[in-house]
Amino acid sequence: MLRSTDRQAASAEVLALLIALLFSSPLVLSAADLNQQTLNAWDEYILGINSQMKVRATGGSTFLWIDEAPGRRDRVRQGEILVEPASKDTPEKVPQGLIHNWLGAIFIPNATLSSVFAMLNDYGHYDQIYNPAVIDAKLLNVSGAMRKFSLVLAEKAPFVTAAIASEYVSQNVRLDNHRWYTVTYSTRIQQIDNFGRPGAHELPPDQGTGYIWRLFSIQRFEEKDGGVYTELETIALSRNIPFEIQWLVRPILQHLPRESMTATLQKTRDAVCAALSAKAVSPEGQRPSAARSRRRDTTMTAHRALASHPIPATTVLGARQ
Repeated sequence: MLRSTDRQAASAEVLALLIALLFSSPLVLSAADLNQQTLNAWDEYILGINSQMKVRATGGSTFLWIDEAPGRRDRVRQGEILVEPASKDTPEKVPQGLIHNWLGAIFIPNATLSSVFAMLNDYGHYDQIYNPAVIDAKLLNVSGAMRKFSLVLAEKAPFVTAAIASEYVSQNVRLDNHRWYTVTYSTRIQQIDNFGRPGAHELPPDQGTGYIWRLFSIQRFEEKDGGVYTELETIALSRNIPFEIQWLVRPILQHLPRESMTATLQKTRDAVCAALSAKAVSPEGQRPSAARSRRRDTTMTAHRALASHPIPATTVLGARQ
């Protein structure tokens, strides 16, 4: 039976496509509110993604994406960061919108599941780990098997700064002692107009330039070979590209998500490795600083998170029921 933690680790990698789409947003400044037809297409797409994950979780296909092609696991094990679009059609066109779907994978040497989740739970340091895109990150609520958190993200470009305030729900699912996956989906994304200037304010949800409307991600973890294989699939819904600037924006949407996801995965690995190194060289018996005490508390929380209790794990997340 699938099991889920009662305290969840946030999916830090939801940042990857958000940052990429934020960066391209100054090129698409006209208003584009989300409509029902676009939302219906998104819900249908996410139902398909959930079905694919169920097949992976129940052994109908490989659990990890890196095992779908020869050589991928070895490349990741040797330190390479792999990032690819989910299909040659990414971004996929839907009525008045685009769905962006990217996959990435890393190997974190010497890590354990507990050390990875400890880093992902460390919201107070997100603005340092994922600087400069993350302005603020907070844990909002823990309720049973769900964890809710918020992010404020900003990306500067010539003449304009694009920013959003957003909230997410994440849930971890345990397959066995060495394999877990995390589902994270947005519950609120609001564009911040005039960010960093007098009069800054949040627009109502689903209104604004439409550079990001919805986000859904699945992270998969396997502790093996002296470390943790970590891969993520990130899916975002954005507005369509106005015809008159397609020639300019489409090339950006082909390479920028790759660069953004690569950087985010690299920062995640660096943060976990730095925490492991700091722990290894810490003198025994030394009174811990407040910062180290906070990290120790976070690590203890992660250990408690991995002592899970059974709950149903078949609920479809991220799409309307």
